[in-house]
Amino acid sequence: MPTWSLAPSRRSLLRDGAPAFLLADTTWAAFSGPTDEEWTDYLVRRRRQGFTGLLISVLPIEHDRSEGGLSPYVVRDGRLDLDGGDAEYWPRAERMLEEAVEHGFTPMLVLLWNNFVPATWGAGLTPELVLDEQQTLSHVRATVERFARFDPIWIVSGDDDLDSEVALARYSLAAAEVRRLARDALVTWHSTPTARMPEAIADGELLDLHGLQPGHNQDWDTLPRDLVRHYAAFSVPRPIVNLEPCYEGLGRFAGRARHSRADVRRASWTGVVAGAAAGLGYGAHGVWSWHRRGTGFTAENVHGMPFPFSVAMEFPGADDVGFLRRVVEGEVLFDLDEAADLLMAEPSGAVVGRTGDRVAVYAPEAFALTLRLDPADIVDVRVYDLDARRIDAAQWSPVEHDGAPGIRLEQTEFAGDALFVIDLGAETP
Repeated sequence: MPTWSLAPSRRSLLRDGAPAFLLADTTWAAFSGPTDEEWTDYLVRRRRQGFTGLLISVLPIEHDRSEGGLSPYVVRDGRLDLDGGDAEYWPRAERMLEEAVEHGFTPMLVLLWNNFVPATWGAGLTPELVLDEQQTLSHVRATVERFARFDPIWIVSGDDDLDSEVALARYSLAAAEVRRLARDALVTWHSTPTARMPEAIADGELLDLHGLQPGHNQDWDTLPRDLVRHYAAFSVPRPIVNLEPCYEGLGRFAGRARHSRADVRRASWTGVVAGAAAGLGYGAHGVWSWHRRGTGFTAENVHGMPFPFSVAMEFPGADDVGFLRRVVEGEVLFDLDEAADLLMAEPSGAVVGRTGDRVAVYAPEAFALTLRLDPADIVDVRVYDLDARRIDAAQWSPVEHDGAPGIRLEQTEFAGDALFVIDLGAETP
């Protein structure tokens, strides 16, 4: 069973004691949707693609789910009865996680999607699901007791704005209980794209790594960088994981478009190079809700109808992020920090990060880029064609700008996005 822990830098993660990139697939509805046979096929495919984690909501996400499947609760007289649902739900969930860890996956379990917490936007949609304080503690205790043996990463909140003192107090109560019951487990929080975690929580004792959600709509392409800047500025260094960049195939902008694999690559690599280099969550629209052909979807007006899970499972973006993991691990990019000052201003959205004597440049479009690096310090330059998932020859030349030395990364001879990796002499400041 794999075990994740913090690296000595406190900026990256170790898997069984060795540096590793946490690559998680989003299957929020896992406990409700798949048959046993579907679950096995899913685990085999995602393992072969390079995934190491599974993002699962312990309780169903009622306002945002494909219809059908099991539920552990019912609503009686306007109050949630956590023990009144399908008797098979929890035993089945345990069997699914047993099989998942046998395949080498780490469960990443959301304890409280915002629907179950007072004073949240989700509570406004489904007030009958809100747990009181004692119900919350009972749920957390029962869930940790049931699943702790699978060594999960615990996610306290789900899709929360982090702007309500009432809700923050409830999540903090849950996080403190996890700390008491599973002292060595890693803990993080999941928030909305507009959320900004308060400093007292970010630098406190109730989380180990930052989990970001740049999301799927406005600024999906720039928020991965902007959110990393927010979290990297806190006093306590922590690994940063982009838990929810745009999902492949998910509808956006009120039905005007769907996110492509190129969008997913851009959001993913932008976050990694800006400093979210500890891990990544990938989502395919249809897999995360385990959608079946012909069934309804409660958020169709927001996200568009999902594809059947069997179709979404074949989306090529899953292989793209598997390649991302291999590149990050092979190039040892775990501790990247954004180095925006190295890049001459340009409009394409390129991002530069640096760790030690290695510089990474993500170029979403095929244009030449100019960097404030001394040509005398360059040891090697490589470029990855991220669409084709291969390494290519990189061309660069010395330049001078405002009397200072620099280098020009020449336009690639492929039209898609690229990752440049530049090795510098050890003496370079």
